[in-house]
Amino acid sequence: MKYDATARSVMEWANSELEHVGRIVACSNPKIQYSYALSTVNGMAHLKDALSELIHDKAYNYMKEDLVKTHNAVIRVMKHLIKDFNVNLNTIRAFNTKKVLSNLSYLKNNTRKVTR
Repeated sequence: MKYDATARSVMEWANSELEHVGRIVACSNPKIQYSYALSTVNGMAHLKDALSELIHDKAYNYMKEDLVKTHNAVIRVMKHLIKDFNVNLNTIRAFNTKKVLSNLSYLKNNTRKVTR
């Protein structure tokens, strides 16, 4: 799927999606937290795909470093939401009936630790 979004709009989208995380944590009802986390992970999956599109667009080479940082941050947050709120990716896969999302395999937990 092609998003045809500008880098500015995608970066604003990223800020908006990342703000949701604070709202999820602020809610004390686990059922609402799960529902909100599920929705946010779904939105972030689209955001990640839009960021990937821009990263590979030569017209945005001047922003590539910022786009990659945001892309990686989005994936990191998605993994935390999945783990912390036990988000079921099969629900998102089932909702993806028009096959607009890329493969969600990048969200699998790595078993080896990365050291710096």
